[in-house]
Amino acid sequence: MQDFSTKILAELVSFETVTPNGSDAIAYCARLLDSWGFSCEMLEFEGVSNLYAKFGDAKKNICFAGHVDVVPPLVGWTTDPFVLTERNGYLYGRGTNDMKGPLSACLAAIYEFSKADHPNFSISVLLTSDEEIMGNNGTKRVVEHLKNTKENITGCVICESCSPGNSGEYIKIGCRGSLNVNLTSNGSQCHVANGPIFGNHITNFLEFLCGLLNVPLDQGSDNFDRTNIEITSIDVDNEVRNIIPSVALAKLNVRFNDCWTFDRLEHHIMQSLPSNVTTSFERFGAPFVGAKKQFISFLSDIITTEIGICPQVGTSGGNSDAVFIKEITDVVEIGTPISGAHITNECISLSDLATLRSIYLVILREFGRYRETGS
Repeated sequence: MQDFSTKILAELVSFETVTPNGSDAIAYCARLLDSWGFSCEMLEFEGVSNLYAKFGDAKKNICFAGHVDVVPPLVGWTTDPFVLTERNGYLYGRGTNDMKGPLSACLAAIYEFSKADHPNFSISVLLTSDEEIMGNNGTKRVVEHLKNTKENITGCVICESCSPGNSGEYIKIGCRGSLNVNLTSNGSQCHVANGPIFGNHITNFLEFLCGLLNVPLDQGSDNFDRTNIEITSIDVDNEVRNIIPSVALAKLNVRFNDCWTFDRLEHHIMQSLPSNVTTSFERFGAPFVGAKKQFISFLSDIITTEIGICPQVGTSGGNSDAVFIKEITDVVEIGTPISGAHITNECISLSDLATLRSIYLVILREFGRYRETGS
């Protein structure tokens, strides 16, 4: 593990930055960037650490964004999740895929470029430590700060795990919307033997949920996959077997495309509710495409030249801080295979890490010729 990317990654993995903790990793990145000539602004909101660092003062500004926080390692690891371990061409550790690995590749590329070139544009880095909980005190607050200070960002690349294949083979340009649905079924508590007399509202509740899931909501749209509903929790809080409880709870998540709005989707669900079922909703992010065609084509062309494969372009996968960054600039995600995110024994291949470093480096080398348009 002699490559500069892996040296950075080893340091980042050693910080136990289970979300929203990340101040030590943020400080480490700030020290690196400061030593490379970046002006670093540490931004803390309600205990959440963030960083906006910038190299140069040109208005034209390419930003690389990401997060240092990780999900808990939980059980089942065969290596220490907070010690980078190399085995059979892979680097193991929590965050190696999502997203300390891509961030390490990005920082190594920035270092190489900033020491060898004198760009006619600025380079910036935006980092947070609450992305895994999609918090309100991370990138969202940094974006508000950048708006208030009238900071210009020409385009942004989030170094996120998003590819269905190998690293760099996918450019994620947006995301479906997300709606959480909380459902409560109320019925009669009774002895299980009297279910035929009083009725089992839990059985009816399950039939309703299956019906809700089995009816297609649409066939997708030009930029988005079809809308789908997933059950994330069913709970009756019952510790015995001879009672039918009076309350059953279910949680759903709806990932929806631009055939729907929050209002229409909530109305559709409300119309189908049985009389004994109540609901509440939690909205997170409407569907969006976060970049103009010119920025997407620019990135696609240079990646094709660099790795010899034309990347797919799409909006599949989960939410990211792109939902906030799109408010101020074109934003896409380019990173590792999404299949490696959040898993036990999380890892990144040495070849994926090297590929990403090459891609981020060529983006920097070619960004000088990028020209914005209004389309």
